[in-house]
Amino acid sequence: MKRYLFLLIYFTFIFASVAQVPKTYDSLDTFLKTKPKDTLYIWAMRPFTLKLIYEKADYKKADSVTNQVKILSEKIGYGRGIYFHYLLKAIIATDKSEYPVALENFKKCFESVEKYKLNYALRVASLNNISLGYDNLGNMEEAVKYALKAIEIQEKYITNPKFLDSGSYQTVSDFFKSKGKYKEALAYTQKSMEVAQKKENVKEMAISENKIGNLYDLLENKAEAMKHYKIGYEYALKENYQLLKTDLLSNLGRMEIQFKNYSAAEKYLLENEKICTELENEQAQQTNCLALGKLYQTQKKYDLAKKYFLKANSLFKTNTDHKIRQEVSEFLAEFYAETNDFKNAYQFLSEANISRDSVFKIESYERSQELLTKYETEKKEAQIKLLNEETKNANFQRNAFLSGGILAVLLAVLAVFSISNRNKLKRFEENQKLRNRISADLHDEIGSTLSSISILSELVAFQQKKGDFKPEIMQQISNDSRQVIEKMDDIIWTINPENDAFTNLETRLKTFAIPLFESKDIDFRFDFSPELENHKIDMSKRRDIYLIMKEAINNLIKYSEAKNALISGRIEDKSLIMSIKDDGKGFDPTAENQRNGLKNMKKRAEKIGGRVEINSKIGEGAEVKMEVQF
Repeated sequence: MKRYLFLLIYFTFIFASVAQVPKTYDSLDTFLKTKPKDTLYIWAMRPFTLKLIYEKADYKKADSVTNQVKILSEKIGYGRGIYFHYLLKAIIATDKSEYPVALENFKKCFESVEKYKLNYALRVASLNNISLGYDNLGNMEEAVKYALKAIEIQEKYITNPKFLDSGSYQTVSDFFKSKGKYKEALAYTQKSMEVAQKKENVKEMAISENKIGNLYDLLENKAEAMKHYKIGYEYALKENYQLLKTDLLSNLGRMEIQFKNYSAAEKYLLENEKICTELENEQAQQTNCLALGKLYQTQKKYDLAKKYFLKANSLFKTNTDHKIRQEVSEFLAEFYAETNDFKNAYQFLSEANISRDSVFKIESYERSQELLTKYETEKKEAQIKLLNEETKNANFQRNAFLSGGILAVLLAVLAVFSISNRNKLKRFEENQKLRNRISADLHDEIGSTLSSISILSELVAFQQKKGDFKPEIMQQISNDSRQVIEKMDDIIWTINPENDAFTNLETRLKTFAIPLFESKDIDFRFDFSPELENHKIDMSKRRDIYLIMKEAINNLIKYSEAKNALISGRIEDKSLIMSIKDDGKGFDPTAENQRNGLKNMKKRAEKIGGRVEINSKIGEGAEVKMEVQF
């Protein structure tokens, strides 16, 4: 969130060379207690406030001093001081992660620049900071819009290199990169590099070279990427920029592995290992350990590869990033598969799938929240606009009777509008939840099984290469493939609106159950009330009802040893009641080995507003009863 925080303070210190203003906290404090309250006094208040923020973390006092900046500036008519006031307010808010407040103050900075006709450098700084404010809020479209405005003014009016800024170019580049438009991103990063060169800012040049290398990497131009990584590393060495050195060394090592220059790769990565350890940067250490593990795996140095892969995995004590955990687990699964340790390969594959599920659920939730937030914002803006227009019209009416009538009409319109919007939002939320459920079902039900098929296929390939083929793995692949087909068929059946009628659910249950009953020589009977034929079951409930019944039938077939079974359905008090009874050996529903199955069925029923009861005694058969409201 604070990638470009230096933008906030860069222009704060543009004129810090004023000789009369001291530099240390204590000397500034003394200066402010003894000097007259003029423009120089206001100049001194800026660095004093920044020290309160960054050195003392005394936000309360910093805010108090910032308010004094505005009072004094308004008193003597000092426009630049008003600008400083809002900039300092924004810096305080940003440091406290109060990003909406920061953005509001950044905008007031720009208004101050306009009002007091301040120079173009401050205009560009204000636009850059507004862009940063939107970026911090995750609104990249608005961030890019203001960054482009800053670029336009900078390229048109600013010629002095020390006032140029590269941040706006990089904001636009990051936007294009996020959209997969790497060539457009590269053009703006190269402009950022040109600015850094004009300013002779070696640190910014190092950052830009690394980003240019990343983009050439994404464009599959490995040679050009390597060239820029090397240049960037030379700049980082010159500046002793340790954190950037770790990134560049990692990139250089990774590229040398691709070029099969293994000794050069090892040199870069071992140097990086030292720096990462000194910095105590766990994320950089993880990335480097994975690269070293991959290097040694490629060279068949399995002991060293295992050492670094496991070290990367051990660094998760404080790192909870699911994407990184997924990557590490996949590396370990591949490594263990190559070394014929299939038990560990499968274990880490499972961990990778769990992490992938976590990432998916987080992203799905964030997408849903973003859509709902946008919808709510648009709805409120429309209501406010309508209210303002009606209020404006009402002001022109002088007749009390007409005013009252218009007010009544306005209230009625607003009431209808509000009810309509509530209904739209409700439908929107229901549709969004349904889409998310279908998406989650596809991911959860199909994704993990396909991943399992993928890794098992790789295991077969490894075994065939080594002449150690095990047919049981092919059987597992066959079983998993059938599961995928069945699950996909269930999902497609669920979302087809033609299957809403209860008769379709009845038919599907019979199609599933009859062959199973016949294979076990169980006499069975279906007893569905005729009135059910006229009822429809909502798509959001139909699949869970089917899966609950399917699981109950499966349990009956596998464990009951029954001779007879009855599957029934009826309507009671606007609720669907379905049950499966058998005369088998029965079981104790409270026993430990039964609780997971019961829990799963209950969870599905609760998800659709229903409930499941299981009645059984040992030696007396069993009944699974489900109740769901229509």
